[in-house]
Amino acid sequence: MTRGKQDDKGKLKGRLVMEIQPQRKHLSNETRGYRDQQAALIRDLSPLEQITGRELAIKIMRKDLLNLDVDRSHLVAVCRFLRDQLGFELLSSISGVDMLDHLEAVYHLRSFARRQILQLRVRVENEMPEVDSVVSVWPTANWHEREIYDLFGVRFIGHPDLRRILLDDDFDGYPMLKSFHQVPFTVKPRATTQVDPNMAVAGNYQMKNYEHVVMKKLGQGMEERLHPGTPTFEHTQESVQQHANQHAANPEGQSTSRKSKQEVKESRSETR
Repeated sequence: MTRGKQDDKGKLKGRLVMEIQPQRKHLSNETRGYRDQQAALIRDLSPLEQITGRELAIKIMRKDLLNLDVDRSHLVAVCRFLRDQLGFELLSSISGVDMLDHLEAVYHLRSFARRQILQLRVRVENEMPEVDSVVSVWPTANWHEREIYDLFGVRFIGHPDLRRILLDDDFDGYPMLKSFHQVPFTVKPRATTQVDPNMAVAGNYQMKNYEHVVMKKLGQGMEERLHPGTPTFEHTQESVQQHANQHAANPEGQSTSRKSKQEVKESRSETR
């Protein structure tokens, strides 16, 4: 945005002029460099076709993440190639995914020299959830594979110590599977709101032969008092209080301390 007028020579003087900038058709150097790195990585992955004997299944995921689908029979060989030849020296994570009809083991690899992340995806069948362990390639896979076994039930062949890591050893089932039920599955009868109203009030749908428990009121009776002259529960009428305290009342003007032991014994015997 500039301010000015055009003089005889075409210059701007004293007037506001909006300059429209053309949209850039080229990516920034950083983005273009990253795309070039991806293209170079795809090109460097081409020798894997000789290892697997099939065409590479490469897909670009969200945020330009490069994904490579690998058959489980070639997983260890592919991982060794990625570590030794392409510099993916770190296995950052292994994740399990339940796709209902099959399971997936997802590996995320990182190369510090290339400054890139590569995702490997291995399909695992529900009938035989087994895949080769990559502990011999990356030792960090030890606990990652144990976690996937603990939560998804995928068995990693060749793992040195495959056992549960989060749950108890006697835990039954694998809680991250969509078919997992925490308690025994029970089939309950349909609710009355799901049937015809006339059927819901019919005798066949009502409860029979059950006991009806009625709570009784609690009371201490006429002769039982927490303290002489103190009303308890619902006995608060004046006549009830006087009748209940006749046997233990003191004569007018006489305190309890002046009563003789004989009088106390007589009053107690009268209450029995």
